[in-house]
Amino acid sequence: MQASEALRSYAVEKVSHLSHYFDRIIGIDIVLDSQKERQICELIAYLIRKKRVVASAEADDMYAAIDAAVDKLKKQLIRFKERLQEKRAPEPLRGDSEDEASLSLSADENDRGRPEILRTRVYLKKPMTPEEAILQLDSYDKKDFLIFMDAEEEQLRILHRLPDGRYELIEPIY
Repeated sequence: MQASEALRSYAVEKVSHLSHYFDRIIGIDIVLDSQKERQICELIAYLIRKKRVVASAEADDMYAAIDAAVDKLKKQLIRFKERLQEKRAPEPLRGDSEDEASLSLSADENDRGRPEILRTRVYLKKPMTPEEAILQLDSYDKKDFLIFMDAEEEQLRILHRLPDGRYELIEPIY
């Protein structure tokens, strides 16, 4: 359905308050549908760790459907946040033996005269802001960098997580 500006702003305002319940939301899609006398609102929230949460509600009034869907999504976000907090435990420190093994492999490669090149294809999803890129990078457990298309500048950017927890935004100049 084609949403009016008032309906659109109402839905966006309601959805924007969901960040109070869970602050690691990457994006939310709002789908409004009208079928005869039923008004349907579906919210699809994209969270960290590639988690997707869907809430849907229907009512006679679109505003009521939006409210019901937001309430359902809010409950799911609170549950997800509680589960994340329960699972969080201090990570065990890795032993030095693993680091020594990786160093010896690289030394063997240099002995052969040619370093091995590992190729990785990177599929860029949607353009995102640096703040969204930070959320996306946080969703990856073992990665320290993310290559993304900056939505504002429409340029390729690299976000690097430093060992002290800060982030470095690398802006290539061609």
